[in-house]
Amino acid sequence: EWGWGQSFHFSPSLPGKSHRDATRLHEEFAVDQLNVKPGDKILDAGCGVGGPMRAIAAHSGANVVGITINEYQVNRARMHNKKAGLDGLCEVVKGNFLSMPFEDESFDGAYSIEATCHAPKLEEVYAEIFRVLKPGAVYVSYEWVTTDLFKAEDPVHVEIIEGIERGDALPGLRRYNDIAETAMKVGFEVLKEKDLAKPPSEPWWSRLKMGR
Repeated sequence: EWGWGQSFHFSPSLPGKSHRDATRLHEEFAVDQLNVKPGDKILDAGCGVGGPMRAIAAHSGANVVGITINEYQVNRARMHNKKAGLDGLCEVVKGNFLSMPFEDESFDGAYSIEATCHAPKLEEVYAEIFRVLKPGAVYVSYEWVTTDLFKAEDPVHVEIIEGIERGDALPGLRRYNDIAETAMKVGFEVLKEKDLAKPPSEPWWSRLKMGR
């Protein structure tokens, strides 16, 4: 939390917007794609300490259930939820998103924000999310991926990627086209794909360079 705040993810760095505002808009954009209404129940797969959960609950009025395997994060998220006055909308469950303790077809929508990239096999977590969604419900995933600009023969590119994977405990960064293919393999219909790092967003690493 010292470095990231309560939202453990990057967000498009938007001209004229602070990091905090850009992060909140990034989170609100995710739930806007779900077409949920107040009172609906949505899943945050890999919720961390719940920064996105609280922003999304406050923005949408939906009930958000987050799951994280880390007990420390569970306790921190519950504390932050109560402090924000959102513990009536936000619930945190300790568990593995590869085997979630939820019934089939029990959620009106789901999202994950740079969380499923930690799964050893993306197909397994996507299949589990598909299982708990009601028929026709929407799932939004922000994935950290490589694009066609990545050159495996470039040692500088490789060094950067390996540093990211090691520093963030990732099993390996996936290519962008793996995401839709995996989603369809487990039963999803892909409605939209978008590279959120393209203009008007500034480079994703600009906040790191600026140190704020």
